[in-house]
Amino acid sequence: MDSPWQILGITSVAALGVYFFFTHGRRGRYRLPPKPWGWPVLGNIPQLIGGKGVYYKLLGFREKYGDLFRVQMGTQTLFVVFGRRYFHELLIEKGDIVSKRPSWLYTPHQLTHGKGIIWSNGKAWQTMQALLRKAQEDSTVVSALQRHLTAEYEEFQNYLKDESSTYSLEYLIRQASFNFLSAFLIGKRFGYNDSTFNEMRDKIESYGFSMATVNIENYIPLLAFLNKSKIQKATSDQEFVYGILRENVDERRRLTNDPPESFLQMYLSQPEDERMKEGMSELDALRAIVDMYVGGRDNLITYIKWILMTFAKYPDIQSKCRAEIQEVTGRDRRIRLDDRTKTPYTLATVKELLRMRAPVVLAPFHTPTEDITLGEYDIPKGSIILVDCKAPCYDGKAWSDPEVFNPERFLGGSEQLLPKSCFVPYGTGSRYCIGKYVGNIFQYMFTAHILQDFQIMTRHPDTELSMEDNFDIFGLRPQHFDEIIMKPLG
Repeated sequence: MDSPWQILGITSVAALGVYFFFTHGRRGRYRLPPKPWGWPVLGNIPQLIGGKGVYYKLLGFREKYGDLFRVQMGTQTLFVVFGRRYFHELLIEKGDIVSKRPSWLYTPHQLTHGKGIIWSNGKAWQTMQALLRKAQEDSTVVSALQRHLTAEYEEFQNYLKDESSTYSLEYLIRQASFNFLSAFLIGKRFGYNDSTFNEMRDKIESYGFSMATVNIENYIPLLAFLNKSKIQKATSDQEFVYGILRENVDERRRLTNDPPESFLQMYLSQPEDERMKEGMSELDALRAIVDMYVGGRDNLITYIKWILMTFAKYPDIQSKCRAEIQEVTGRDRRIRLDDRTKTPYTLATVKELLRMRAPVVLAPFHTPTEDITLGEYDIPKGSIILVDCKAPCYDGKAWSDPEVFNPERFLGGSEQLLPKSCFVPYGTGSRYCIGKYVGNIFQYMFTAHILQDFQIMTRHPDTELSMEDNFDIFGLRPQHFDEIIMKPLG
């Protein structure tokens, strides 16, 4: 049997071979985008570490190399796409060609085995995506979700108003976001002191970090061999979550004659032979639920933080939204989804926040099924493409003063006059973020509920609130959220 050191040596030589193939072997055949100088084997990884995160490092490369360039990540070459022009050309005009996910990244492959909604391909992905959308648009599911959200908010605000509570605002936001997703995905909420719920939430959070594409093991196979414990822990976390979900499957199977009120019930309401024919096994469904937890949780948490930051930063916008809501509901009833058309300024504020603080900044990787040309450059079949979803929302040709927070730009039908591919907070094309429908419900209702009960302020009202952010594994997070306080209205 080969020793570990022999295996490491062979792996290193193979990695070098792949590296030199990607850096030199394709030059003559393709007109490739420019790229920065990189280290052998490591490529540009050292240049992408530190500072305010990978996203800002890529922005630095963009300033030098333009809206389409390459970075070398160990053995993998990433084609990085910025700007509305390339965004539209890639995801809309060539959307069918680039809808596939790469199946050779180490951590996603080891943990998902091509199942779920994020890293799957082919028929299973398409049918699962269609079912997720159907669930989010189903009137019975939406009605149940609205009830769950109102109940969730009541618990959230009761803890927030309770001066004896030891829960921080950050913790309550995490709980509320996770519970809302649970209501949609499995049809139940959990108590804030439920130990099983809290362990499930923490394991999904830890698992999400293990799944992230920025993990260096995806680009240097040698490190994956050395750090097997990381995958083992993520696998253990996943199995724990699967165990809880399977209990819910067994529970919900007894309720399949009732109208589905969650994604899980809708999945189980499909005849079993039809599910198997469409490539939707129980494991596919469980994997999709975990994917929705991982992606949705961070998006909802980030949204709540940024809307609170925005209201504290712009008290006049906060007051205008509150006055509009109170005119529709008074103080005697809670906001409902059908109030959205009656509160256009509040809805416009939510959209403007999504434009400026899009939940999806860097979309999950795409890979073309054939050679493509983007602008004046070639992208070979099977390449990994990283797409920025923020730049189109700041495109100066589409938006007037894009750096200014201005809800009025979404009023009076002006949204209908916008060019395509400029308002894409959830990405676009066939691989858009499938959670956008349930996200829109949460964002509007939670925002309106908060405005009915709280004044959002800062701890230091005489100091201007900084909206500076950092990029972590999943997106852009406010650096100064700890300045936010929520004062109950009298």
